[in-house]
Parts: sequence; structure tokens; C-alpha cells
Amino acid sequence: MKMRASAVSLLLLFLAACSGSRRSRDTLVVGISGSLNLGTNNPVLIQRNANVWESLTELDDSLTPRPQLAESWEVTPDGKQWTFHLRKDIRFHDGALLSAPVVAANIQRLKAHPELDYYSTFAHLESVAARDEAAVELRFSRPLVDLPAKVGHYFAGIFSPAAIGPDGKLRAPVGSGPYEFAESRTGQYDLVRAFGQFHGGPPHFRQVEFRIIPDPAVRVMSLLRGDIDIIAHHGGVPVNYLPVLKQKPEIVVAWQDVAITHYLLFNCKRLPFSDRSCRDRFDRMLDRSGMVSLILRGAGAAAHDFLIPSAARWDRSRFSPSPDTQTRPCAAPQPLVFLLSQTDMTSWGYRWVADYLADYFSRAGVAIRIESLEAGAWQKATQQGQFDLTLYPLSAPTGTPELLIQRLAFSKGMRARGAGNSTGYSSPELDSLFHEAVDAPNLAAQERRFNAILDLLASEKPFVPLYHERYYYAYRRGLTGVRVDPFLKLDLRSIRWEK
Repeated sequence: MKMRASAVSLLLLFLAACSGSRRSRDTLVVGISGSLNLGTNNPVLIQRNANVWESLTELDDSLTPRPQLAESWEVTPDGKQWTFHLRKDIRFHDGALLSAPVVAANIQRLKAHPELDYYSTFAHLESVAARDEAAVELRFSRPLVDLPAKVGHYFAGIFSPAAIGPDGKLRAPVGSGPYEFAESRTGQYDLVRAFGQFHGGPPHFRQVEFRIIPDPAVRVMSLLRGDIDIIAHHGGVPVNYLPVLKQKPEIVVAWQDVAITHYLLFNCKRLPFSDRSCRDRFDRMLDRSGMVSLILRGAGAAAHDFLIPSAARWDRSRFSPSPDTQTRPCAAPQPLVFLLSQTDMTSWGYRWVADYLADYFSRAGVAIRIESLEAGAWQKATQQGQFDLTLYPLSAPTGTPELLIQRLAFSKGMRARGAGNSTGYSSPELDSLFHEAVDAPNLAAQERRFNAILDLLASEKPFVPLYHERYYYAYRRGLTGVRVDPFLKLDLRSIRWEK
């Protein structure tokens, strides 16, 4: 790996010396690994990172909701009725004005098409109506005390009603963001153009091209040559390319701890990990700090809890970054199957992590065989329990552990996605606490119950956190206002060239 990185670095330096690309300064070119266009079967059609649409709220660095299209909100004492007060004079890209009836239509769309309501936010919605032009009321049959967080995630866009078809799908992502969608060319680029009537003022670039460059080496070369201005979005800059970028004075390298944690999952349906004590031993032996240092080389932080440290209300240091050297593993009659998704191997470098863990545990007498399947086959195999260990990345889009628990431990899994939990773990106590948490009468009660579930999971260990993602991005010196949020979004309106 080191030899390959060194060879690539020399090649990039040579090719960069041949650079001299000149482009118009009114177009910002962002190098990305894959298209932002998600297709019409997706709730938002184009990813949040394109800056095309906005949501009622958004989550800040501590995963706490703050105003976006809604300037304020309140809830009744029983947690069942919410009123969102909207910002005024906000226009969509087709000229329509944001209003309470428009927001109500967007919510009714998701209620009528639950397959588009990815986190089942409106499963228990009884009614939504405009109180006046700037206030929309939502009434639920059960308390939903974290609704402001649930309407701020990366599938929660508000769109012009004219863009919504009778089947609930978007004809086009007509939002209210600083840029409007222009076109996508498969395998080439996604293009957005400045929206002159954006409520925050017009952006500084006439257009932004998200250029699709799957190979990280080519992305780095393109930045060094001046063909692109920023490397961002999923993938970013792999750590083995950082040295060559950091030695170039015309390039700025930055990083952001993002709301993605990487988990080690145990198959709780078969030996040895159907035995809780074996899962516990395996976890206690983990050297999270060593793995981050040797394999990730700065691209992550050793996890000491389930969610990122900046989400302080969930951080109780439930796990140790250092191994317990007195713990020995359970005996396994045959090599453990460490099953990887080929997509995740490419996107997250999971092969290196799995190789490290296999070698680490082999020295303790545990034989591990690494296998890989394409993403769909991996999903099916994990659902059917055809593995012993696997790796899984997950973010916290609603600011709470709800998705994590539902996806990996709740016995019914995610009904909106039609997926059971991937660990095969089942606990009536956890299920009961989960129902109490999602139906909690206030935020304090919800926080207590979710933390009680995390305490239970830290004891039972159907899965354990390994590390939190540290994301590197790079851009040409002279650009200002470049920043990535915890969900990998660039604030494109703030970016400009220094004068």
C-alpha cells in the first residue's frame, strides 16, 4: 500500500508539472466520486449536497436542529401537535412562493407515499393544515417530540408543488436553494446554476459543475492540474494522497469529523456470537486506537461510544479505545466468515480494516476468512445470517440513535425500507424501550430511554462502534468560505474567489 501511494504521488507530481488549465472563474468545478442525481424513485431526486433544495430545519455540528425554511416552532405539552412558522418571501426556482399550504402538500405527499418517507416520520400523522399563510400545523396520534430534527435530514426537502407528480415522485427537484438543477450527464457531471432570487442573496458563481471522477488518483491529479477547484463529497481525499497535496502551496487541505460511524456487526444467530460473552470478549480485545493509527492514518477517530463525540447527549464513553490485554477470545471450531460488501470495500476502504482485524485476531488464535459480495448479495446474506462478522457505516440523520437502533438491533428492523436488523439480535427489553423512546412525552424522557438502550447495547454488544469518520477535502488556494458540515454538504453560497 505504501509503495503504491508513493508511486502515485510521483506520478501526480509529474502530471501536475504539465498543468496550466485555464477556466472561467464564474464556474466552480467540484470533483466527486459519483453522481448526486439519485433518480425519481428517491424522495429528493438530487442529493442535499447540490444546494438545490432546503428543509424546514437542518442539524448543526452537535446534531441539534436549527431553523432553515422554518424560523421557529412550538409543540403542545402532549407532544402530539406541532406548529412551524415559516420564513417569508422565499421563492422556489419556478417562481412559486413558500407558504403553509405548500409545506402541507409536501408533507401530505410523504404521508400518502410511505415508501418515500424513509424514516417513517409521518407514519402516525393524523392531519396537516395551514393555520395561515406562514404557519403549518401537524397533528399526530402519538407524541413525536423530536420532529424538528426529523424534518431536517438529507431526505427531507421541501419542493414546489408543481414539481410533484400524482405518484408522489418529483418531476424535477424544484427547490428554494441557492442553485437550481440544470442537467445531469450519466458518468460525466451534474450541473446546477445560480438562482438569482435566492432569499440569502445570489451566490457568487454562475454555475457549479459536480464532475464525476470515480478514481481518487484522477481526482487528485485534476485538482493539481487546475481542472477542478475542490475535491469533496463521498470519498473526499483518501489519506494516502494527502502528502502530495500538502506539499503544494496552491492547495489547501482541510478536514471535518462527520456524522458517520463504522460498526463491527456480530451474527447473533449462530455460534460463537450467539453467546453474549463471546461478543463481549471480542469487543474487549479490540485495539481501536491502534487500528486508527496503523490503517486509517488519520482518517478516523477511535470510537468510545456509539455516535460521534460532538453529539454530546449520547456520549458516555461506553467503549475503550485500547484493548484489554487480559481478555482471551472464545474458541471457534472453524474460521469465522468476515463478509464485506464490495461497494463498502471501495467507498470506505473496508478491505484494509478487515485485513487488519483478521491479522490482529489471528495472533490471538482466532482464524478469520474474509469474503466479499456485491451490495445486493451482501444485503441478502446478512439478512439470512450467512456470516459471522461484517462492517457497516451509518450516520445519525435525525440527531438521535433511532436509526442505529432500528437498523441494527430492533427486532422488526426498518419497515419503511423493508429490512430487518442485520445482526439477528432480538430483545423484548430493547423493543419495549425503543417504543417508549419514540413515543416519549418530551425530549428529556426520550433522551433517558435512548441512553438506556445504548447502555443495554453496550452490555449485549450485537454490534460495536470501531471508529468515527474523519473526512478530508481539498481546494485551490484563493477560494474562501469552503467548509463541509457533518453530513458532507458544502455551503456553496458562501464560497467565492478572493479578490
